[in-house]
Amino acid sequence: MLAWAGAGFREYANLCEKRGEEWVAITKENARIVGKTYNHTPAQLANMIYQGSIHHNIRTQIEAYAKEFGRVLRDEVEMSDEDDPLTLGSDLHGLMKSGCPPVELVELMLACTSDYGVTIPDLLMTALPLNDCLRRIPENARHFRIPRRPRRFKGAVPLSIQFMLEMKPYHACADGMSQAARVAFHVAYLYTFLKHFRYGHETATRLLRTMQFVRRRVPAVADYLKTRGRDTFRAGALQRRVLRFFKSNPASESAMRQDVRDYLAGKGGGGRKTLLGIY
Repeated sequence: MLAWAGAGFREYANLCEKRGEEWVAITKENARIVGKTYNHTPAQLANMIYQGSIHHNIRTQIEAYAKEFGRVLRDEVEMSDEDDPLTLGSDLHGLMKSGCPPVELVELMLACTSDYGVTIPDLLMTALPLNDCLRRIPENARHFRIPRRPRRFKGAVPLSIQFMLEMKPYHACADGMSQAARVAFHVAYLYTFLKHFRYGHETATRLLRTMQFVRRRVPAVADYLKTRGRDTFRAGALQRRVLRFFKSNPASESAMRQDVRDYLAGKGGGGRKTLLGIY
């Protein structure tokens, strides 16, 4: 079971890094085409090509999470009295025997424990403008600016997340969902996924409390991977949150169930690897 859980983290880290590398290749090709069209110099082309390390940072972060998650399952760290690593291990063993893909548990746990509803695929999708903002600030102080801060957030928000929130679908929110609604969406997805394997809110609670514990203990390699982790993820509150989400979005429950079935049956199309968008 420990090897199975660890494999889920490794697979997700591999998918993230591969997606980032594919994205870099696309930006290089786009820059080459634009440069040829407008006769840009090599220096101008270099400025158009993504030179960041966001996808490598994400891989490093996920690998660190995997090590700490394994320590929890081996009962090598002290958690609160409300947490039960042995029962969590039993749940994971049952999921493994039921054919649950561990990579999807990792993706959903990370999405649900995000403070801002920003998933790792979201970070990869906006890597170029995010990296450009972060690169320019130390180069020239005149490039520094305070992004328009959403009023709904309280406390410190990483600067790069603030920049991302100005962009679609965050600021202009193409899907019409607030940050809190996006987190609720991910929690509902996790519950729907677990329910397919005959597990429920108690298992979801143990998974999310453990993932949040892990994220608190592992230092962030970059500010866009920071988390405050204030959510308590108690079973009763988690159940009410899921029920409220489905009550507010009555069509979502059946759609999520079908999406989970299609994903597990390999019917997602396009080489789909995860529910939330790493392809």
